[in-house]
Amino acid sequence: MKYVLTASLFAAAALAAGCASQPTSGAAAHYPGLKTLDGNPPLVIGHRGLAGLYPEEIIAGYQAAIAAGTDSLEMDLMSSSDGVLFVCHNPFLSDTTDVASHPEFASRKKSRTVDGVAVAPDWYISDFTAAELKTLRVKQPIAVRSHQYDGMYPMATFQEVIDLAKATRAANPRSTLTIYPETKNPIYQRALGVPLEEKLLAMLDKEGWNTHDSPVFVQSFEPESLKLMRRLGLKTKVVQLMDGDGTDFKTGVMTYGSPDTAKPFSWLQKGDPRTFAAMATPEGLAEVKTYADGIGPWKLYILPPQGVDAAGNAVKKLSDASNMAPTSLVTDAHRLGLFVHPFTYRDEPARLTRTYNGDPKAEYKAYFELGVDGVFTDFTPTARAALNEWLAVKQAR
Repeated sequence: MKYVLTASLFAAAALAAGCASQPTSGAAAHYPGLKTLDGNPPLVIGHRGLAGLYPEEIIAGYQAAIAAGTDSLEMDLMSSSDGVLFVCHNPFLSDTTDVASHPEFASRKKSRTVDGVAVAPDWYISDFTAAELKTLRVKQPIAVRSHQYDGMYPMATFQEVIDLAKATRAANPRSTLTIYPETKNPIYQRALGVPLEEKLLAMLDKEGWNTHDSPVFVQSFEPESLKLMRRLGLKTKVVQLMDGDGTDFKTGVMTYGSPDTAKPFSWLQKGDPRTFAAMATPEGLAEVKTYADGIGPWKLYILPPQGVDAAGNAVKKLSDASNMAPTSLVTDAHRLGLFVHPFTYRDEPARLTRTYNGDPKAEYKAYFELGVDGVFTDFTPTARAALNEWLAVKQAR
């Protein structure tokens, strides 16, 4: 299926961003003194579409992100039982779809262990055919966000996102829009008999998008998945993700609440004592450089937060902590020729440290100043507005 971007989508997104037009990074590549690896403005990467407003990873959300000025469409890949790649963040369905309201699927509910973590009974994508998945409707998984589009849209396939990106680029010869697929839980999915890597590579080959200059970034938290795809002939840009899920606010040290956020599953299988933090060291980055072009770290690897109360005890919330001095991660990665695309930037006040005084644009600008090469965002309009403002200041100097 082909997709056409409507004028109303462009107008609505431009209004949301607070400006009449949304220049892309590719169209504004000459600013003095930028610290990015290639000297160009950082990319705005539409994380799961426009997830701050729409349910995650639906075509309407990706269309809205394009209209708001995203540079890249980011998505997670999961496979149906019959080998069709869908875009969905989790291997289970209850948090993002209405599967629980389908009595015909009640018997599919079961428990599984995913990447070393026991998951409560749920419905798993790998137990449904593509046709069955298309009968479900998607909903917003985050309670504090808009639910106005819940139940309106079906799950999207990876092919549909490719078609949307190709239609966008064909409609505008100046477009530099890219796609940014992630092999999600790849070892788990391979064990179920629905491997991702060969299918992804075949799809990119079919589209003529398997060259280093193709508009594609392939990402994964699992280094073995990226290395396998390189061996299979993947030539696109490759990104090693680096996870984490908390901070000891007294020390500012990264914490990990579960095995799957602490380390790649292949490391867990081998009894490797390291965590993702090992990838952020000069030695770890040198290893990543052997198979990847860039890194996608959780943003707190770059600007860790810290905070204590009057009694000297650690604060309980990120919003009560303040930024520490930046780490050397961006500089260390650039020294090796690795670009840096941190995740995930969100507008909600609870997601911001005190340093930003409740202004999400201030957070983007802090990272832009440090030289990041792109940002994964749930709110493309905010990211684009922040980037435009920041570049305007740079240009005026």
